[in-house]
Amino acid sequence: MKTKLTVLTRLTVVGLISVAIALWTQWLSGDRSYPRFPPGPVLFVAVAGIVVMGARWWWTPLIGALISLLTTSGLLVRLPWAALRLTHPGGAGRFAAGIWIGTILQIVGLAVTDIAGLAATIQNYRRMGAANDSAKMVCRFFGGIFVLMGILVIVGGVHADKYHNLMHLTWGALALGVSFAGATIAKRFCIVSGVFYLALAILGMLLGNSSMNKAWYFGPMLLHTGDHIFHLVLGSLFLSMGLLSGRALRFRYAQPTGS
Repeated sequence: MKTKLTVLTRLTVVGLISVAIALWTQWLSGDRSYPRFPPGPVLFVAVAGIVVMGARWWWTPLIGALISLLTTSGLLVRLPWAALRLTHPGGAGRFAAGIWIGTILQIVGLAVTDIAGLAATIQNYRRMGAANDSAKMVCRFFGGIFVLMGILVIVGGVHADKYHNLMHLTWGALALGVSFAGATIAKRFCIVSGVFYLALAILGMLLGNSSMNKAWYFGPMLLHTGDHIFHLVLGSLFLSMGLLSGRALRFRYAQPTGS
């Protein structure tokens, strides 16, 4: 049975598509900070498709919010750079108007997705009847996203930590396999993944160099503030999905009394 999208979920999808259009606009305007083929727009469109196709699962808008919050944190870390693109767009690429419009659209799209995605998740959660297959579906969707993102980073020649990308690519492949192995295994995998990513985020925040954007080496990987925030949100999501999966949680709205 097809589930109707709520207004907040539709706003999440609109925000994701807007960010994709904004990134493509900047790229086509000759933005020199982009690789030869940016994977970002493809990822945002793919996530928007997942939110639409997975409307019967209460947590799918959170995927959009998670991707958007990661991008927003990166934008905040590079706030002077973003401000320069608004005040002097001609210095960022060949077509100044396209750079400026794309930057404005990106900021607005991210803000809409951040707020609407989180609000839609809360709204859907309060209306859900049960969380029987949450762990399996989270592993399947996030596993697919991480594999797709990892491949796009490699193919697109994106400047990123190859070891960090390899870690997420490996996790995505494992998550995809686990999603077909059974509900109990998926539940345990989500809990272990949640604890791992939360520990990674907390250690990065505590041990990272404050004068260098919380830079911290985890083995060969170099992680920064944006990575720590991403791992914090990711870990919280996986842990909560692992703990909630299989539980029949119901939220009932108060019924009017009287005849």
